Amino acid sequence: MCDKLREYVRKREVPDDVKMQFKDSRRGYFYFQGEKHDITLVDLPTVIESQRTLDKKQFYKIADISQMLVVDGASREDQQSLQAGGRHSADPYMYPHGLTPPLKHVRKRRFRKKLSKRAIEEVEREVERLLEVDATAEDVQYEVFDNRETEMEMESDAGTQDIDLGMSDAESESDEDLAAAIDRDLEMMEEEDNEDNDEDDNDEDDEEEDSEEDEDEEEGGKTGEIEQKRQEIAEIKQAIQRKTRDLLTAPNAMLKKRFETTIENLKKELALKEAHLAEMSKQQQQQQQ
Repeated sequence: MCDKLREYVRKREVPDDVKMQFKDSRRGYFYFQGEKHDITLVDLPTVIESQRTLDKKQFYKIADISQMLVVDGASREDQQSLQAGGRHSADPYMYPHGLTPPLKHVRKRRFRKKLSKRAIEEVEREVERLLEVDATAEDVQYEVFDNRETEMEMESDAGTQDIDLGMSDAESESDEDLAAAIDRDLEMMEEEDNEDNDEDDNDEDDEEEDSEEDEDEEEGGKTGEIEQKRQEIAEIKQAIQRKTRDLLTAPNAMLKKRFETTIENLKKELALKEAHLAEMSKQQQQQQQ
């Protein structure tokens, strides 16, 4: 029956004998090929988002689904609820499962149980009792502890310990070791001065060579930028052509409006790129002259 009904809906040719009739807000009958079936309107565990696509690429939300009709489910649901201790469940129209096999009994397995009214009343009474006891107190004392101050004190103590250790090491050095260290530092400073003088002479020669290389690199860089701009312009033109073809084959007004906006933005970007390219080409010609 499900396969036949799906085929009717796909062809948009639903026979006249396929119909529904409700006897109340939740239960009714479904007629299909001369047969009568019980139906029940049940609440799903969560809201399900329904989407639609026209080209199997872009999807549009069209509805939120929170209920569904279960065919031939009314009598079985009633029997199950009666078998549970001989009495009806809290809400027989709350569907316990999801739409897929892994979500069987999802309402029981994944959702938090509601607190009973008795538990809520006990918590409220305890809160009221604590407030009354607090109101009758003659004297209230409190102390605030700030962990940040203790951390800062620990850091300062660690820094002080490092400084003390350094001072003790310095005092342990002998005068001879200090004199030898000073002599070594003076020798190193003299050697560095000699090396700096040699480097200054070499830098003057390198600057002349670098200036010539920079000029060549600037010309090559500008040429590369011009080629990159031309490539970007070609890609934008191809994108405009593709979107224009999509606009001509768009099935509805919403898609046509979206394609028109995209084409306008691409044309604006193309005009900016072409103006920038013309300016760069003009500057290159002036430099060559």
